[in-house]
Amino acid sequence: MKKRLAMTLTALALSVIMAVPAYAGTWKYVNDQWKYQRGANKFAYNEWVKDNGNWYYLDKDGYMKTGWQQINGIWYYMDQSGVMQNGWFKDNDKWYFLLPNGAMAVNTTIDGRQLGQDGVWVPAEGQVEPANTMDLNTPYLIQNMSEGFSTKGYNIITSGKNASGERWTNAIRLKGKGSYVKYDTKGEYKLLAGAVAPSSQFDSALMARITVYGDNDTVLYTSPDIHYNEKTIYFGADVSGQNTVRVEVSLVTDNFYDDPVILMDGLAVYK
Repeated sequence: MKKRLAMTLTALALSVIMAVPAYAGTWKYVNDQWKYQRGANKFAYNEWVKDNGNWYYLDKDGYMKTGWQQINGIWYYMDQSGVMQNGWFKDNDKWYFLLPNGAMAVNTTIDGRQLGQDGVWVPAEGQVEPANTMDLNTPYLIQNMSEGFSTKGYNIITSGKNASGERWTNAIRLKGKGSYVKYDTKGEYKLLAGAVAPSSQFDSALMARITVYGDNDTVLYTSPDIHYNEKTIYFGADVSGQNTVRVEVSLVTDNFYDDPVILMDGLAVYK
């Protein structure tokens, strides 16, 4: 009985300690800032950490970041508790859209609203301020769609490297100009989003891009030109009301010998 009581009191004490903050036990408050401890004297540095379903970023000194942060050339926003945000976001009277993975959307249209190179919404006449009506926490992976799914030059890689040396698994691999994935969305989705990068097999003599087409080959999104050493591109495109969506590879520079090899990670639609 005493042993059981001692165990209960120990568990209660641990629960109290872990309550500040709620995700503590691994979080440590050091020099008035938060660090994420993985083990004895081992902290996270320069990386994303997922805790209790939320994403946090730790800088080169291991401190949790808040506010706007540019990470590997991509802008993200973390609130005051360090949680990465997504969806429509207003800052200093300017509206931005943060993709499901947190990356700031640029040079695209979301919810019928045009976003510029700086990610800021450029209101058209009569448009009202946006609202977060999409479920960005429930992705429907294109590659998992069976009915209404068609492809060309497509396969799923179990393990492959992109040009930056990152190893991707369970990602789409498209080889050759004109290669594509296509899905009959039937007007059920609002957003298509994902990550695109050249494979490590992408030849230096080539330059490619991906284009998202809707009904009647309407262009919904065009990526920047993709070079052999291009960093990962995160993109989103408004697919509201579209019955079919096609993501296709084309060549900007062709040496008429090598095929472009493009990887797409987490390509999904959202309602």
